[in-house]
Amino acid sequence: MRPTVRALVRHEPLGLRLLDPTTRLDEPLSWVHSSDLDDPSPFLDDATMLLTTGTQFDEDAGPVDYDAYVDRLVARGVVALGFGTGVRHPSTPVALVVAASARGVPVVEVPYGTPFIAVVRWAADRLAEEARARDRWTLRAQRAVSVAAIGEGGLTSVLQVLADQLGGSVVLYGDEGLPRIVAKVDGAAARRADDAALADDEVGRLLRRGARAGSTLTSPIAVTTLQTLGRREDLRGVLTVTTTHDLDLAARAVVTSVVALAETTLERDAARIRGQRELWRQVWSLLVSGEVDTARAITRAVGVGLVEGAVLVALIRPSTASSTRATEAFERLAAGRSDVFVAPLDDRLVVMATPGALDLVALAAAHDVRIGVSDPTHHDRLAGALAQAERALAAAVSSSAADTEAVVTWARIAASGLVAALWTDEAAAIASVRLAAVVDLSDGDDLLTCCRTWLEHNGAWDPAARVLGLHRHSLRARIAKVEHALGVSLDDFAERAELWALLEAAGARGSSS
Repeated sequence: MRPTVRALVRHEPLGLRLLDPTTRLDEPLSWVHSSDLDDPSPFLDDATMLLTTGTQFDEDAGPVDYDAYVDRLVARGVVALGFGTGVRHPSTPVALVVAASARGVPVVEVPYGTPFIAVVRWAADRLAEEARARDRWTLRAQRAVSVAAIGEGGLTSVLQVLADQLGGSVVLYGDEGLPRIVAKVDGAAARRADDAALADDEVGRLLRRGARAGSTLTSPIAVTTLQTLGRREDLRGVLTVTTTHDLDLAARAVVTSVVALAETTLERDAARIRGQRELWRQVWSLLVSGEVDTARAITRAVGVGLVEGAVLVALIRPSTASSTRATEAFERLAAGRSDVFVAPLDDRLVVMATPGALDLVALAAAHDVRIGVSDPTHHDRLAGALAQAERALAAAVSSSAADTEAVVTWARIAASGLVAALWTDEAAAIASVRLAAVVDLSDGDDLLTCCRTWLEHNGAWDPAARVLGLHRHSLRARIAKVEHALGVSLDDFAERAELWALLEAAGARGSSS
């Protein structure tokens, strides 16, 4: 609807004549203004068409004067000129047309019988019609969003409607900074990889700030508008809208309404999930106690199917800093799914899921958590699976901080042998107490190293002594010193096995702490 030079010239009642048809004719005009000042630029706005009768140019004006005049107008953002003839000049000066054409500014000749006010009124009418059209579009878009909001599709449908109305793409990022809902118009080009990476980085920056904020990213082919969702210090995510051009006031009004809907929906979902925590805690207690039918009946009553078939049990320990966020993230992950169950368990979360339902390594990295995972099992063996997950989580918590160590499976522990599988914090504590009599000696660490090497060589003195760089009699003396300190006889197999288990427990704890 916005007026252009081409549309203006085609409006026959005005009787205008385009003097340079090779210049840009389809740039939208923001307004049409008239002035005969030599420098009207302080009174103009961007994308204006200027009308003049040329009284500022005397008979001696030449190309230099017209070039300077057009330069001033172009610098201010004037995109078209209209020259009124019959007042000072019988026709439009050729030098003015040449100067304007050289700078890409179309020149329209306005005959004496056409008042400038008629041209201004034509533009005003077009701009008013455009405003009314945008108002009608806004109402239609708001209505479509409202219909989607009360439908069965929920927030996903709302975001798809927004994408359809704007002719672009809409992405809802969760509070962890990962895309949660993606909506775009059919056939719309996907975001360039570098544009998507920039948007991901900007989302992360806004979430780390923890304040309500918006920002805009511009690339050669797209404009991405970002808006945080939620309250200060309690952000629920970020909504991004990508279009081929800047959003005008009408589009921003629709986006603002969707932001409000998204915030309300996310807060409502979070409140609902928090309200269900105690229910899921009780359901898990029933499952571990063997009351599977009762647990299944409860979940069916609230419209959630219980995970069936072979399942994995995972215990999750969030870091102190990310505890609340991580808990909510995993609870949202399980919401409405029949292949994942999540319940609180003391300061941890227990997850029951079908094998392959979750990428636990990626989730551990995204949410800064440690995870212990059982072997696949069935409902009648959940207590044993929970014990496996407990043991695996202890190893994960004690492991290095590398992401690859954040998830430990029972299968990995079992593959290390029986002694490794039996190691726990309690076992390490027992080993520390039992070995203290040796450790407290001035050469305690050296004595324990000798014991380990000797046991690794099946109690053979000569090979162990060579590895340690000792005489076999020196090694015998050191082993005897350990026997005395511990009050044991290492000639007995059971005593040797006990010492080896103590060294393994203490060594496992020491190597991973």
